[in-house]
Amino acid sequence: MAEKSVAQMKKELQEFYFKKVKNYLSEINRVRKHETINSIYAFFLTLSGVGIFLFAFLELETYLFVCMGLAAVYVALICFHNRHVKNKAVTVDMSGENAIKGRLMNDFLKIFGDNFKWSKEDYSANKLGYLQGVNELNIMNNYLFGSIDDTISGKYLGVNFRIIEFDTALSFKNIMHWICLVPFIIGCGCGAFMFLIGIIVIIGTLFNAMWLFWLVPAVFVLILLKWIYSLLTYVPFRGVFVEFDMNKNFGGHTFLIENAPSNRGVKFNHADFGEVKLEDVEFNKRYKTYSTDQVEARFVLTTAFIERFKNMKTAFKAKYIRAAFKDKKITIAIDAGKDLFAMANMNKDTDAQTFVELFNEILSVLALIQALKLNQKIGL
Repeated sequence: MAEKSVAQMKKELQEFYFKKVKNYLSEINRVRKHETINSIYAFFLTLSGVGIFLFAFLELETYLFVCMGLAAVYVALICFHNRHVKNKAVTVDMSGENAIKGRLMNDFLKIFGDNFKWSKEDYSANKLGYLQGVNELNIMNNYLFGSIDDTISGKYLGVNFRIIEFDTALSFKNIMHWICLVPFIIGCGCGAFMFLIGIIVIIGTLFNAMWLFWLVPAVFVLILLKWIYSLLTYVPFRGVFVEFDMNKNFGGHTFLIENAPSNRGVKFNHADFGEVKLEDVEFNKRYKTYSTDQVEARFVLTTAFIERFKNMKTAFKAKYIRAAFKDKKITIAIDAGKDLFAMANMNKDTDAQTFVELFNEILSVLALIQALKLNQKIGL
């Protein structure tokens, strides 16, 4: 089946908007606002629950009763807000767009091709396994919070692809995903710290080495400094991973990252990788390239690929862009610094421009297949 032209896609975008969106905009924005209010109530209800747990543990009755009262108020507000809604479930999607995308996204993607699919990722073993795989590509900074949002998959110009939206920003959404783990994380951290202090105290007592007790504040200070340094050098990722299936299996592992302070959080075993020095001096200044196979790295990083890759950051208005060649895939990480593929915004009504921007974002990703010539069976 022949691929659609951009002109044909734009025509179908207009038909989609006027047939399936325009007459329902008021309802779409009503649902968005309803779910946003639900999410705000749910967020503060969760904070009240954490307060109840904490103050009950500390036996601070006054604060405990205050949190219990606030929790009761938020429950009442949620019930009142949902009194006319059949589905009483409270979501934690701060943009309130799940219901909108569930109704429209797959039909929207048919503009690009019948095999294009959208899914909303939840926290699961599959997600954790995928993130572990991404971490092994050596193109991600360390992060505390993170969430996979939209996933778009399909086949374009004969190339299978997948677009995964990933966000490590310190946002309400990510905090809501992880807040239930905070008491556990704090407990484990305090337990490990106290265990270490206990060992120091025991050794100091047994050997009458009172000077060891000075290690207690020293260890605390070092841990605090490490935490402050990690916080100051933390570079969140907010963008997409774009995966393309290749016509060959890479025997080695090649990856490239920007030569800038933002790559300081990328950790990998330097003993397994050698730095690749390419003929393009400008590229070597802007990017660091590492590989387990120097010959293969020079085969995949052709002059044509390098020229196209250098222009991607500008084309996508990205903070940075990275790539990895491993197994049978090319994975490109594009940090756009914003929420992509949005059909609803917390502070802005959905309108025609919303769908035009979404169309252009997906079209820009598909253009990578043509820009990198991934559909050609002659390498890169």
